[in-house]
Amino acid sequence: MIRQVLPARAVVAFAGLLLVVGCSSDGGKDAKGTAPGAAVSGGGSGSGGDQGSAKGGSGGGPLTAPADANDEQKKQYVETNALADCMKKAGFNYVPYVQVTPIQDRDDNDRDYTAARKIREKYGFGAFSSDVYPDDPNAPGVQSPAISHDPNDATFRALPQDRKDAWNTALYGSADGAKMKQSVVDGKGCYGEARTKAYGDKAKIEADSKTKDEQGRINRQNLNGDAELVRFAQAYATCMRGKGYPLRTTAVIEIRTAARFEWFEKAGTMRPRPAPGDPKPTSPAGLPHMDPAAARGMLAQEIQAALADLDCGKDFRAAYYPKADKAPGAEGAG
Repeated sequence: MIRQVLPARAVVAFAGLLLVVGCSSDGGKDAKGTAPGAAVSGGGSGSGGDQGSAKGGSGGGPLTAPADANDEQKKQYVETNALADCMKKAGFNYVPYVQVTPIQDRDDNDRDYTAARKIREKYGFGAFSSDVYPDDPNAPGVQSPAISHDPNDATFRALPQDRKDAWNTALYGSADGAKMKQSVVDGKGCYGEARTKAYGDKAKIEADSKTKDEQGRINRQNLNGDAELVRFAQAYATCMRGKGYPLRTTAVIEIRTAARFEWFEKAGTMRPRPAPGDPKPTSPAGLPHMDPAAARGMLAQEIQAALADLDCGKDFRAAYYPKADKAPGAEGAG
């Protein structure tokens, strides 16, 4: 978890930015021709976050927050609209957008038992699904944050180099990849200005971050010590162990995703890693393809484990989510 003064969506955006810059031929000294077209990468509430397919305003007009949006989500809309307005004033065709996570990619897609069962019966936890169903848009991992859904990327990439530099300077306050992050933190560029408008200046963001981290720590401690949830977690773990799936932890905060993480770790160790400069076929999520036959065999096993996890944790989840929803930050520090 990156801990800094940037809000969650900024952390995601800069992670992607630095990844792209780091892969450029100049060793990341600057972002000429390589930086992504935009920096706003949706955040949002809920344990799944909001990453995935992008949604822009019609004709690039301002976006309107949903009627049921919480305060954090409303700030995202303020930020993206301010960013778009600033970029347009700088002479660029910029579409405001936020990102949403497809339900199958959210780690809280187990809230509804019936809906979750339909996902898991075909895709398991989603660890091997993109290898088995690379062309299925409903397969977890196919619509990955590794793929940019920013509607402004195509515009940026079509610009001549001098205009790309001007775009980055307007957006980040600098065309130098090594300086972009700090520039935005300091409130420079359209991204920095929009961030300040939505979240306040650097000092306020730092103070708010510390407050949220502390509240998250307290909420996490309270949930982990909740007697009812501890009892349900123990029953959950006992059930899984009885089905042949011992869990690494019985902690209230961690147990819900414990089995899922194990399967993703397993997929990570089995998926081929190409040597530098050695191109390999990749999945839509940007990961090397596994051998299809091996992936199908693993997915069959994963599905059984995922269904066992869903059934064993049914009572736990029914008790957990109502309490977790009232404990922001408990599942991870912002």
